[in-house]
Amino acid sequence: MNGMSLTTFKGSRYHLLDHNCNNFSNEMAQFLTGKSIPSYITDLPAEILATPLGPQLRMMFDQVANSVTASHVGLDPSRTFGPSSARSPSFDAEEEELMAAARAAVEAPMPRATARVRDPDDSGSDTDEVFQAVSSASGSDRKKPYVFSNIDVTEAYSQLQRGLAGVVPPEDSEILDEVFEFATTTEDNHLALSVSRNHFTFLSDILVSEELGGNLKIQAAKMLQYLVQASPAISVLRMCLEHPIMEYLLVLGKQRNPEPHELCEALKLICNACSSSSGLSWVTDEAEWADLVMDQKLSNVLVTVQFCAWCLAKPSKDVQENAAKLTFNLSSADIPDNLAVLLGEALLKLFANSSSQPQQLSDAVVEPAVAALTSFVELSTQLAQSDRIPGIDWTALQARFPKSKDQIAGLIAKLNAAKSSKRAATTTNT
Repeated sequence: MNGMSLTTFKGSRYHLLDHNCNNFSNEMAQFLTGKSIPSYITDLPAEILATPLGPQLRMMFDQVANSVTASHVGLDPSRTFGPSSARSPSFDAEEEELMAAARAAVEAPMPRATARVRDPDDSGSDTDEVFQAVSSASGSDRKKPYVFSNIDVTEAYSQLQRGLAGVVPPEDSEILDEVFEFATTTEDNHLALSVSRNHFTFLSDILVSEELGGNLKIQAAKMLQYLVQASPAISVLRMCLEHPIMEYLLVLGKQRNPEPHELCEALKLICNACSSSSGLSWVTDEAEWADLVMDQKLSNVLVTVQFCAWCLAKPSKDVQENAAKLTFNLSSADIPDNLAVLLGEALLKLFANSSSQPQQLSDAVVEPAVAALTSFVELSTQLAQSDRIPGIDWTALQARFPKSKDQIAGLIAKLNAAKSSKRAATTTNT
């Protein structure tokens, strides 16, 4: 509650239509019970805007909100990295107030400890039920999502501390120290009480900075990879109006020649966010939000799927491997049919290209890719009609990857069944 009052739901962020007490109640209800408040409450602003006076009311309320604080959907525009990273007095005062309140909220210092090791094969994980469906559909024995848990968070913190020394103001150094404390405390409830929007925004600002080197971005990504494995951290991300991690994916997607290593770390970050049912739900959330830079409506699932499909087409084997693993994680969720088709087409293209570039594929790519594609074919028969299928030598794939031979056979059967079903439906309609 304290964290929400200081960040996402502080007074200056209030908007009668877009960010009001009903939105706060909905967030709290989801956090406490996992359920939303009735839609007839949250839909009230939309009903008002649909009236003849709606456009005039929207203009009036927007002006009121803008007079309180400038609206920004994106990362922190005030933070810069460099020896002369001066900040406006208003931003400094706000940050000092937030930090003072945050320190006062924690009565006792949190102990330093070794980083918690999260085992993705832990039977107590809340992913068993979610990923059981994928296992059954693909014929694979794999039930768990792909999670990259071997993260040396202490080393990542040390490199960030050294690299940012003299580059960021003391306030930002304190934020980094807090992130490390949260990541290494042995008490899970400390993470729930202490991680805030400000911490995610700080790390994401490092990721999208044009002034910092690639190694610092990699270390920031590793810190985030560790944090997003905890459900309380996902709850904080749900309350971030800036959508910092999704904005990072958008920034990477605009680069002509992004570093493969950075793409891999970004893919691992989203994979780790899928390590819990709450994280998978956040990654595949269809709720729309506005991207003011691109002037369009986006959603977490749309940004994630487009980024993943884009990475599958990259020539780097490591990028393809991590993208295939993320595709597997996404295939367990109920994503929209058109996005399932988008990912399915990207996987089919990957297999079709392997005929001319066989060195690009490996068992690490084929296993998750086949499992994911099998699930997508079940979601949409449209994939069975793809023009890419005739160009795929399934027999050669089975010969090259004997570990996945049975899974490939199952995929072929699914494709044939879906194609026959589509043909029968077409005949009946005719």
